Amino acid sequence: MVTLLAKAFIFLFSLALPTISYAEVDNRKWQKPTPIFKQDFDWIKLTSDEWLKGDIVSMYDEKLEFDSDELDIQTIDLEDIAELRSKQWQSIRMFDGTIAEGYLVLKEGRLSLVKHGVTSHYELSSLLSIASSGKNERDLWDGYVNVGINLREGNTVQFDYTFSAGVQRRSSSSRFKTDYTADYSRYEDQDTEEMKVTADSEHLTSSYDWFFSPKVYFRAADIEYTADEFLNLDYRIHYGIALGYHILDTSRTTWDVNIGPSYQKSKFLDVQETESDVESSFGLTLGTDYTFEVTSDIDFDVSYSIEMVNEASGGNIHHFQTGLEIELTNDFDLDLTLYADRTENPKADSDDNIPEKNDYRLVVSFGYDF
Repeated sequence: MVTLLAKAFIFLFSLALPTISYAEVDNRKWQKPTPIFKQDFDWIKLTSDEWLKGDIVSMYDEKLEFDSDELDIQTIDLEDIAELRSKQWQSIRMFDGTIAEGYLVLKEGRLSLVKHGVTSHYELSSLLSIASSGKNERDLWDGYVNVGINLREGNTVQFDYTFSAGVQRRSSSSRFKTDYTADYSRYEDQDTEEMKVTADSEHLTSSYDWFFSPKVYFRAADIEYTADEFLNLDYRIHYGIALGYHILDTSRTTWDVNIGPSYQKSKFLDVQETESDVESSFGLTLGTDYTFEVTSDIDFDVSYSIEMVNEASGGNIHHFQTGLEIELTNDFDLDLTLYADRTENPKADSDDNIPEKNDYRLVVSFGYDF
């Protein structure tokens, strides 16, 4: 009887053995796979164990801007990154001013650069910024183009357009930025059938910033050009330098302020006989820029500057700009922007007509980012 029970137990165990073996194989099959790092992408592993592929844009003040292949531009706190691998050379800048470049690897809290087969290690806590290496110049640049057009036919014949464009180059230690806006409007007088221009202006700004700490930057060049027929302004050129400070810099909000001396030269289209058509003045410029990410697809921006010059050059000159940028697709946006400009002491023309101090424009435009 015992022998019979033993044989039955062995038989049942032999039947269960493949099932146990299969369960073990099945468990092994579901082990987390090791990703294959294709050189076409930069790769990020988050502390949540998720992987993102795309392109490193830049990193400053422990915030990494990453263009995800599927999720578009993402701003990620450095503390949320478990691993980072670059597809090409990156340039890093440390707090002590050291600048180095190579293939970037960040893993287990260690920062490494691989250059010509040699690996160099750096203290992650001393990292100030990351940007694409100068060997890949085109990756340092980005820009945008926006166009807003209004056409009317019938009882009112009118044509309005606003065009704006800008480019930016950002490296591990500096930022160059240029923005241009043109505004034009005309309508047809129904009585005389004459076309009358009601707006014709241009505005160009350009700046170069050098970052030497997480909070402070030096604006080595600040240039502004303005032309506005209805402000009696042939041109106004502003040159300045400034010291800037990051008041707030989080994953969703940035707020900068800057202040510095400036020089302005203006040429007016038409002036009274006793007045000069060219004025120049030294002054003081204050500015601030604020950005808030309302949602992943909507950004709110505010920019304000005031230039204080002598009365003959216009007195206090204010420029205010605010609006929403709504992402429609990966590269296309819908922009709603309010412009407000004020010149405290505009120049009268030869007929003693004084331009209005305030100008307001609300523009709806369609934009492309590149």
